[in-house]
Amino acid sequence: MRRFFILLSVMYISSTLPALFTSDAQALSNVADVEEIGFDEKLSSAIDLDTEFRGENGETVTMSSFFGQKKPVLLSLAYFTCPRLCLLATDGVVEVINQMDTFRPGEDYTVVTVSFDPEESPDVIGEKAARYRKALAGGAVEAADWHFLTATEENILRLTDSVGFRFKKDGEEFAHPSGIIILTPDGVISRYLYGVQHDPRNFKLSLIEASEGKIGSSKLINKVLMFCYQFDPVGKRYALAALNVVKAGGMVTLAVLVTFLCLMWRREKKTH
Repeated sequence: MRRFFILLSVMYISSTLPALFTSDAQALSNVADVEEIGFDEKLSSAIDLDTEFRGENGETVTMSSFFGQKKPVLLSLAYFTCPRLCLLATDGVVEVINQMDTFRPGEDYTVVTVSFDPEESPDVIGEKAARYRKALAGGAVEAADWHFLTATEENILRLTDSVGFRFKKDGEEFAHPSGIIILTPDGVISRYLYGVQHDPRNFKLSLIEASEGKIGSSKLINKVLMFCYQFDPVGKRYALAALNVVKAGGMVTLAVLVTFLCLMWRREKKTH
């Protein structure tokens, strides 16, 4: 019986190992190439806004057309014929956007998805664009709110190099990492969020940080959030800054106390 369970364990491990490798290192046939794939963070670096891309209708656009509108930009890199990871990653973008009650694409930020496969046709891009826009809650997102692009190999590499996105062609597919990049309204890299699913709080705070608190309905609340939360570079998430919370609590307490004393002083003054 013991040998039977050992045999089952070996068979299970043998069947799951290939899936483990292909899920993280998309389409890699040589595991040694994993080191060539990933993100090199280039925080505070500006991307090249003069780079030209092709839109879903074959039109030529420059990256600069998505900036200078006082709104941060969510940049995702994927290729639209990807059979696995890119589908999950773009679905993750849809999911986190749909979890935002107050921040909406187009109104508060712009979404740009760029294919790093220069051979993908406008038809393929247009099909994916329609699918993902339709999946957004409310269905009110227009083409001007979420852009789907590709470019020549040279211009794709100009963009991927500027944001530190390392990928590799492997047969008919690409091996690549997964994550989104948040840029300021001026095209400066503000934050990287990794994985195929994203925490709504991290996503919201990243947008607030990139816009310097200038988006959303309440700029005062944005400033309070950014004061109380700080980005943890180790955990790659926003965490409560204990000292700032104590400071904020002390300021609120002081304000309440001063208000109370003023009211008491005015009441006492009226009685005399």
